[in-house]
Amino acid sequence: MKFSSVRFLARANIKGNKRGNLIVGIMFFMVISLALIPCFSITVTNSVNERKDDFRSRCLELDPWDKELTIDALDSIRKINHVQEVDMLQGMRDIGFDLIEIDDENANNAQKQSFTVPENANIITMSLIGSEKRNVIAGESLDESPEYSCIVPDTIDLSYGSEKDDSYYIDGESLIGKTLVVTTSETNKFALLYNYFNNEQSGNEWVSLPSLVFKLKVVGTYYKSPTSFGYGGTVFVSEKTGKSIVEQELKAGGYDLNSDESDVEKWWSTPSLRTHYVVVDKYDNISYVYNEVSKMGYTCANDPELGTSESVFIMANILNVASSVLVIAPVVLFIFIIIQSIVFNIKNRKGEIGLLKSVGYKDTQIFLTMFFEQFTLIFRGFLIGGAFSAVFIAVANLINCNSESYVNRLYIVKWSDFITLLVVSLVIAMFILFLCQLITVKKITKIQPKDAMYDN
Repeated sequence: MKFSSVRFLARANIKGNKRGNLIVGIMFFMVISLALIPCFSITVTNSVNERKDDFRSRCLELDPWDKELTIDALDSIRKINHVQEVDMLQGMRDIGFDLIEIDDENANNAQKQSFTVPENANIITMSLIGSEKRNVIAGESLDESPEYSCIVPDTIDLSYGSEKDDSYYIDGESLIGKTLVVTTSETNKFALLYNYFNNEQSGNEWVSLPSLVFKLKVVGTYYKSPTSFGYGGTVFVSEKTGKSIVEQELKAGGYDLNSDESDVEKWWSTPSLRTHYVVVDKYDNISYVYNEVSKMGYTCANDPELGTSESVFIMANILNVASSVLVIAPVVLFIFIIIQSIVFNIKNRKGEIGLLKSVGYKDTQIFLTMFFEQFTLIFRGFLIGGAFSAVFIAVANLINCNSESYVNRLYIVKWSDFITLLVVSLVIAMFILFLCQLITVKKITKIQPKDAMYDN
């Protein structure tokens, strides 16, 4: 029998299959449970794990407010279980710069690319801490670059998180080799936080320094995950560069870096007054290290430099549980419905099968006809479920991409993950169908042509 005959009989039988719509519906929900929900679960889980692994999500800020951070004190903290390192903050932390222009000074006139800097464009500049690394996806790392180099996000946001148009988003890779000319505003100046400690009181204060112009050459880009440290416009410089910038600002503010006359000068020249970071080996050990440092009488932040959102973790756990339940339940129901449908078809088509055998159809041909019938129904459900899921993800991604909150990018699903899970759902359905359909083989062989005469 030709395949066209199999397909013709299968389609004819579908019209009389009372459970056809039920099979389509079950497959629809199975696609959603095996592809759509796991997509969001995988996306959030990967982002949460990435958040936990980030260097700054494992950093606890350590300040000399209750006790000075002497060499002995730092050594005792380093000996605490799960403490990886203790690093002094030597450069910049969260300094906002206005972006004046983007220079292309190394290119000739023919090669120069025009970059129009949007109005009120700004960036946040951080210097690396201790052994901190940022994985570069294009260009060079800061380790390989001279002073006053920087790396930018793969897509740099110049709006500082406020709602702006698309002109504030620039492809980071297109900036490699270019120079960012930046300065602090005349209003905000260069705001630097310093610590003070004496017998009477301790704490920290802000000092406002002059607005100087700095040139930072872009040497590479890094992947800016929605859960990684910083804003969409965070630019990283080396620890050495950050220290140099701070020193220039202090000198411009009239401070003598070799003196300790003022609180600012004393803070800069005294390591025991500087803010340090306790780097923990794993995120899950943050609480333990914090408690141990606190017991020793030192001022330590109770959460990491990269703040944690419990709602994100709760969402990840909910999605994991929901994904597990919603994967198992539809699969079990799918198996039950398929078996019932097959048994129902054989029971109610006993005469039809006998008639087909009487005109020369073999058991294998009849089996293929019934298999193709079920396959067609399942594939319809797959197409409907796949189309619905794709539209849902497209709309969700569009909303999250255009959200004012950068963290909402946490929920942007990768299409590669969705397509992979979609294919897996179809493979699982076909495998289940094939196994269930095998039960028909024995039943079909028992039906004889004479049974067509007695079928009611």
